[in-house]
Amino acid sequence: MITVAKQRRREKGSGSIYKRGSVYVAQVQDGWKENGKPRYRQVRCKSQAEAVQALREFTSLLVQGKTIPNRQGHTVSSWLDLWLEEHIKVNREVKTFEFYRLMVEKRIKPYLGRMELQRVTPMDVTRLFKAIEQDGATANTIHAVRRTLRAAYGVAIKYGEAHENPVSKTFAPKVRREKKVFFTAEQVQQLLLALEGSPVESLVRFTLATGLRIGEVTGLTWDSVDLNQKSILVHSQLQRVGTKLILKPLKTEKSIRTMPLVGHSLEAVLKERNRLEVERYENDLNLVFLNPWGRPFDPKYVNDRLHEALERAQLPRTGMHSLRHSAATFMLMAGLNLHQVSRFLGHSQIALTSNLYGHVLDSAMRESAEKLQESYGVVTI
Repeated sequence: MITVAKQRRREKGSGSIYKRGSVYVAQVQDGWKENGKPRYRQVRCKSQAEAVQALREFTSLLVQGKTIPNRQGHTVSSWLDLWLEEHIKVNREVKTFEFYRLMVEKRIKPYLGRMELQRVTPMDVTRLFKAIEQDGATANTIHAVRRTLRAAYGVAIKYGEAHENPVSKTFAPKVRREKKVFFTAEQVQQLLLALEGSPVESLVRFTLATGLRIGEVTGLTWDSVDLNQKSILVHSQLQRVGTKLILKPLKTEKSIRTMPLVGHSLEAVLKERNRLEVERYENDLNLVFLNPWGRPFDPKYVNDRLHEALERAQLPRTGMHSLRHSAATFMLMAGLNLHQVSRFLGHSQIALTSNLYGHVLDSAMRESAEKLQESYGVVTI
């Protein structure tokens, strides 16, 4: 009886190099197909040395249990296009998609677009940061570019288009936090006097009284207002998406909150109700605050009118968000604790409120401590 030796299967990761015409082909076996035949990964190289290097990379990845990327796959530009259309556009908000698209088209493609996706190195990414900084990009913009590129590479690794993320090995520039503008009670009075008769007077008064974000104020609807209970439910926001203003739900559950209507906030809502009863606008979105033409308020229009009032009042030029900061400061100075203020502002974490307004509490605590010492007859330095 003749015994035939069974042919030994080649191990996963074994490879070879051969010449085909004028190019060298590096080939590595990457497991087996369902029909029992070997599955190969190949890459064409210009030189034998390049093919040897490619084979070493493939073998190393297989030993580590990693996926072999498609060496003849995407450039940075083609992958970013695919990532935006098939991953971001279908899974994220339109505004987020537009933000990423802006970073890709204006900041990343002009510098890295033609490079092979998997051949980009941390040094290439660092050079990108330096280049856009020389073009006038701020540290915040560079951070945004870094987040965008890092996210795109994360998905590329998941789908086997790259085997490592070069962005994760780079350092983000240090961001200098801009000093926030807070108005004193006296300055608020000056501003309100300058706003008399302005189309945004009620809107600004309401913001100062509640601390809501501009999108939450302009997106407040009448079905969220309970005049009997004197309260509002904050659950939507008005956002600009492209050329349109769209009413959208708030992102997180903690942003959804019920707030009291008292003083200036109640006065502003009642004034708008009386105005709408006279004007009889169509108001398809059922909004509380409408511009002089009966349409939703555009954030740019609001800020422009605010800037005019600030100039008349001879106050520092700033935006609507500073009114939110001022409202939070007044709440803390009035004795509300961080948890209460955090709920008013719709912050996702109380730590965020503490980081933004901790200095106000420090000042209030020192004042309380001094009063306590005075009651004991002790003078503090």
